[in-house]
Amino acid sequence: MKPIYAKPPLGSRAAFQVRKDYFDMLDTKWHYHTEYELAYINYPHGKRIAGNSIATFEGGDLVFYGPNLPHAWLHEPMVGTEEGAAYNAGLSHSAIVVHFSESCLGDSFFAIPEMSAIQAILKKSTRGLVVYGEARKRIAQWMTKLADDTGSRRVILLLQILEELSTTKEHDLLSSAGYWDNLNDHDAMRMSSIYEYILQNFTKEIALDDMAMQAHISPSAFCRYFKARTKRTLKEFINDLRINYACQLLEENRHSITQICFEVGFNNISNFNRRFKEIKGITPQQYRINIVGVHHNNIK
Repeated sequence: MKPIYAKPPLGSRAAFQVRKDYFDMLDTKWHYHTEYELAYINYPHGKRIAGNSIATFEGGDLVFYGPNLPHAWLHEPMVGTEEGAAYNAGLSHSAIVVHFSESCLGDSFFAIPEMSAIQAILKKSTRGLVVYGEARKRIAQWMTKLADDTGSRRVILLLQILEELSTTKEHDLLSSAGYWDNLNDHDAMRMSSIYEYILQNFTKEIALDDMAMQAHISPSAFCRYFKARTKRTLKEFINDLRINYACQLLEENRHSITQICFEVGFNNISNFNRRFKEIKGITPQQYRINIVGVHHNNIK
């Protein structure tokens, strides 16, 4: 998947755009844009990609993305079903998507003191936020109304949603800090090619020479270029991606820790445990017990 710049078709007389889409199978291109995005994906089981985060979701997905964060949603067959890619075939699903710029309500509206909490959540959204729990239910309801309302009620609902996002603790950050920051058009195209290659191959061994070839520069120049733009080395970036994916598999609680180790691209359990603890502060076994609440002996 290559991220493409996708300019939302904002209407000339509208401060922001609200769109409701209907589809049978979830499959969006990996893309980015300069606007903020609120999205409620009403889909039973899928995969979300946001920056360097890859995760599955169930029962719908509600996210808030800041400008220029590459993202996509894909169909993900549920484990244990025989339908595979046709799991949702013939069923109608929907997505409500809101795009707005920081100046949509005036150049300095979000800069006034009363908007300080909302300004903070706008800044946080550069890493992407996923919303869950009661907050997700409330925001999903307001977004449904937002898609149907007109006039000033739309503005009130948008501010209500942003206020909820700025106060709730029922959200998690998605992508790593510093990812995709301040890229010009040339950098965006080059990083698109690099990230596409990593995304397709991060569970396998990735050679530095191959990455340099993707960027059309020497291996030594690639190392400097990549770290300057992602704030981490290629190895650190790939390990982040693998560990984030491992966390998702641990939460799903369908595979043993050893199986997950090889599934995400590590070639031995010792290295996997060591890297996991470096990044998350606990071992995979402790993560499963603490986060999922399932004792490791339940899965052999």
